[in-house]
Amino acid sequence: YLLAGVPDGGHVIFYGRMWEKSKMKEKLNAYFSVLVSVATSAALWAKLGFANFTVVCMVPWLVMSFWLFMVTYLQHHSDDGKIYTDDTFTFEKAAFETVDRNYGKWINRMSHHMMDGHVVHHLLFEKVPHYRLEDATVALVKGMKERGQLDLYKSVETKHFTQEIVKQFNNNWFFINEKQVVRK
Repeated sequence: YLLAGVPDGGHVIFYGRMWEKSKMKEKLNAYFSVLVSVATSAALWAKLGFANFTVVCMVPWLVMSFWLFMVTYLQHHSDDGKIYTDDTFTFEKAAFETVDRNYGKWINRMSHHMMDGHVVHHLLFEKVPHYRLEDATVALVKGMKERGQLDLYKSVETKHFTQEIVKQFNNNWFFINEKQVVRK
């Protein structure tokens, strides 16, 4: 996903819709970031050797990468999620298609409530810092309940997240359920 960037553009190879409107300065900053990351990895590999580099750098990186991929994927996929086309997409509708997932008290705390405060993150990402996501989510839910709009908000208990990622992969990874696509 990060390298190839399917379907919207890469984070390492810069192409696609993600980069279409980017200014040259943004692209240069991105190239510089990739260059620094690759150079740092190469220097550590040369210094530590393959075996130590693998144990000290690659294994923790793979675990962290899987965790970030898993929680990000689950925040943006649900059994009843809608998929908007370019003609039907709006920022607000898409934000309410994200999912607050409760992974349990300690995981939620250690992740600064990015998983159980993800809807607020999408709605107010420029206004609410991560350390306020928990309070902001409580206020959002309360306000939506008072207005009779709670049906727009998605929250899923996800204590068994390894099972949930397998389920979502099986159901949503390679195939788009046409019933979920919102067209004009």
